[in-house]
Amino acid sequence: MVTKDCPDLMKRGHCTNCMGNKVKTICKACSGNYTLDANATSPEVFCIYNCTGFVPATRPSKPTNAQTHNGVHWPSVCIAESVSRFFTIGDWGGVCGWGAGNVCEPDQKPNMCICGPDCGEKGKPCPMPNKVPGAANHQIDGIAQRLVSERMLARQKKLKQDGTPARFIVNVGDNFYPGGIDFHCGLEDKSATSMQFKQIWKAMYREDLQDLEWWSVLGNHDYGGVCYIKGWDQQIFFTWNDEKWVMPGQYWRRSVQYANFKADFFFVDGNLYDTVQGTDEGHNLCSKGHNPGEKCEINVYPGDGGNCAPTGPHGGQPDCMAWFENLWSANYKWLKQELQASDAEWQFVVNHYPATYNLGKGTDNVHWAKFLEPMGVDLYISGHTHEQTVHYPGKPEDQGKPEDMGKTAWVITGGGGGITTFGAVDSDGEDDQYGFMEVALSLDQLNISAYSHGGVNNKTILRSQHSVTPVPRASNERLLELGILTEEDVHASLSTGMPSIMAVV
Repeated sequence: MVTKDCPDLMKRGHCTNCMGNKVKTICKACSGNYTLDANATSPEVFCIYNCTGFVPATRPSKPTNAQTHNGVHWPSVCIAESVSRFFTIGDWGGVCGWGAGNVCEPDQKPNMCICGPDCGEKGKPCPMPNKVPGAANHQIDGIAQRLVSERMLARQKKLKQDGTPARFIVNVGDNFYPGGIDFHCGLEDKSATSMQFKQIWKAMYREDLQDLEWWSVLGNHDYGGVCYIKGWDQQIFFTWNDEKWVMPGQYWRRSVQYANFKADFFFVDGNLYDTVQGTDEGHNLCSKGHNPGEKCEINVYPGDGGNCAPTGPHGGQPDCMAWFENLWSANYKWLKQELQASDAEWQFVVNHYPATYNLGKGTDNVHWAKFLEPMGVDLYISGHTHEQTVHYPGKPEDQGKPEDMGKTAWVITGGGGGITTFGAVDSDGEDDQYGFMEVALSLDQLNISAYSHGGVNNKTILRSQHSVTPVPRASNERLLELGILTEEDVHASLSTGMPSIMAVV
């Protein structure tokens, strides 16, 4: 054997020196903290990262202000697998009532199910009604959250049986309908007393699912849906009350070190989209009529009126819009810099809103179709529209349309069952309305599997599978030329390369 250039796959797998002949190439040295396994059975695992030496990291302290840890690089985890899985789900948190009555009574069906007493289950939430009652499927629409959770549980049990379980859940927001946690914003931490966490989350995702962390963002309904005065900040505080709930800020980052590669997850807050002037009053977080007002009544959510002090937003529509604009401006600047600083093999962006929902203005405007591919984002994970769709590079029906994100794949997994879908639902589960997704990742490939709610017979139904390959990041020169980065962004990204703290899972 003679010294030769390493193949691209082995270079991606951290091999720095190779020897070989016409038949075989082997790795002789690895970069960084990867160690050589000269007896590897496949070329992508010649270089291995040893997770056995890691100890659980110390998390940042619990804040008194929910924005304290915005932009935090949450302690990383180390998963000793060369093929690993996670689930992703959104728009999942159903309701048992409205306002003070949003508590599940053990012997009662929720009185606001879309099909009334003909559907729903005693003691369990219903999806929030979101379509004409006459269009409801009485077998499915009243129990959609439970159906999806049971299918996800069944899938996890099968994966555990096979020795390949999902390791965490990526949660894309709208966690609690109709308007987030039922407290006024700006209060001290009361999240541990919330029945919604107990009844809508813990009780609905049972057994093996309770072993998984939920890595989360806020959706528009988590702020209040038609207002901003609801307890969005309580979801952040809850991170310090339950180790499986992870939402340390409105935007944040986490790294996962696997056996032979690394992945970075960037969680963003795109809720500025539902605050702009002209937005339907029924969907505007800064609505004049609801802060406080109808749907966000001050007697039900007592507090300082339309003020979320000390965090914000504060009173009045202009101030509210400015608060969300400032939030996005900081979030967008952070995202650009953190993506540039990432040394991971995979980059994932998680946002409640689909990639077709562009937002911001001026220099803070993002057009995702022009941003994701040049920035090297491999997968964009979203919800908001209550459906299950996968958009992958080269999808024929996307080409030339807003859905086309170039080489970046993106998904909408907004069918978690916390709200009724607009579309028709098949009682046999052969539809893409309610469900969850599973992502399997390895050194050079992502496999996205979309599962449905399973229907009345509780079947595990795989609706689609798609494979995604890595997206290379453009050079800084090209990103400057495209107007995505500024010189300030480039300089800032070079100064953020701090080593992350690792923990074992």
